[in-house]
Amino acid sequence: MAKGLLIIRTLTPTHPGAGTSVGAIDLMLQREVTTEFPFIQGSSLKGAIRSYLKDEQKDVLNKVFGPREVEGSDFRKGSLIISDASLLFYPVRTLKGLYALVTCPEILKRLNMPHVNLQISDNLLDLSDKSKVKTLNSTRSKYAINNRVYFEDLNFTVETVGDGDFNWVSNKLGLPDDIKSRLFLVHDDIFQYFVKFATQIVSRNKINYKTGTVDKQIGGIWTEEHLPPETHLFSYLEDDEKVIDESNNALKWLEPKVNSKVIHLGGDETVGKGFVGLKVKELNGGD
Repeated sequence: MAKGLLIIRTLTPTHPGAGTSVGAIDLMLQREVTTEFPFIQGSSLKGAIRSYLKDEQKDVLNKVFGPREVEGSDFRKGSLIISDASLLFYPVRTLKGLYALVTCPEILKRLNMPHVNLQISDNLLDLSDKSKVKTLNSTRSKYAINNRVYFEDLNFTVETVGDGDFNWVSNKLGLPDDIKSRLFLVHDDIFQYFVKFATQIVSRNKINYKTGTVDKQIGGIWTEEHLPPETHLFSYLEDDEKVIDESNNALKWLEPKVNSKVIHLGGDETVGKGFVGLKVKELNGGD
């Protein structure tokens, strides 16, 4: 079975919505029940990719994603499996260094599944002190003030890791070195705090074109929660090796068509939200 990873990078504020809410924010992000980490449902991701590839041959799309309209006894499933997209790196404001990307041991343990085989150092899979962060020495020099870094409304002491501890970012995931130069490991609870309270909140309203003021019939102003630009997520890809043609399975067919491409994901496309960049990383030998 062919396997791969899909890396998603938000280029604009992105709203994979969970519907209406009774809380302070009207339209919330999709969130995991247990951790409250934002995520993107696999069905939403699969539909967005299929929509981007709508000009491809219909019979090939049906083989890869499954038929949209069941005709007669055609109940085939698509050969491409796309999992829910989990957070990988999350951007936070910093006092020095413009912005940082944070992750946590819980996220890296999910990413470091045996069949993915990223060989992430054990040093990054454990952080018990909430007052500390881990990063490269070269990154510390860009962000630290007297060996402390300031993220949002919190500050931490810095512990450095070996130069090779973040090499999986470029060597295994194929992401640019710029990611490593911004990357910090924080405690799981601190990561949860950032993704709950450091999202981008957008206020919107509908204008009544006759009066030029807010249309009160739909409730006036409402608020939406967005993933900020530079959020990175990952999704597992699998292919049950049904063949698209004599040389390609679904994963090999998909990779050149979406790799380094920009698609729309989530709501508010017409107001410039939800544009993301994609990167497909095939896992050699189905590790």
